[in-house]
Amino acid sequence: MCGRFYIEIDERELQDIVNAVKKNIQENPEQLTIKFSGEIFPTDTVPVQTGSGRYQPMKWGFTAYNGRPVINARSETALEKPMFRQPMLERRCLVPASGYYEWLKEGNKKSKYQLFIPGSPLYFAGCWRQEKERGINTFVILTQPAAESIAFIHERMPVIIPHSQRDVWLNGSPNVMRDAVADLSYRRVS
Repeated sequence: MCGRFYIEIDERELQDIVNAVKKNIQENPEQLTIKFSGEIFPTDTVPVQTGSGRYQPMKWGFTAYNGRPVINARSETALEKPMFRQPMLERRCLVPASGYYEWLKEGNKKSKYQLFIPGSPLYFAGCWRQEKERGINTFVILTQPAAESIAFIHERMPVIIPHSQRDVWLNGSPNVMRDAVADLSYRRVS
């Protein structure tokens, strides 16, 4: 988890985020191409909320020593890993989404599932860094063991910060992850 997520603009809260970032792009036209809706893949650039409360375009995935993107970090060990330690302590972020995708292995086949909270955006816990050699900000999504109700699909899930704890995550303690949302709906998609 989480290898793909999605954004559906019809949710009012997500539309407000898109409008704020589009205004920033008009004021700063040199910004990267940002994906505001649809299925989001690793290395796509999307709106991400930082501790300042502002939404900034960021690319999904820290660049590893081998040049490949690292898109997720285990919440249980992120503070112990050199790649994630400083970003976890100093640069936490929230990644708004409508939901995410996971694949269930059934023999030789894989079935795609959509996981979401009906009518409500999700905010994935993440951390970010500026990559000097590329001159862009990048983020990773934190993961945790999957909730019991969805563990049959995949063993991991993103850390989803509840609305009431968003500011605490961004500006306070990373311990708020223990209150992460676990009750998700799911449906099989083609």
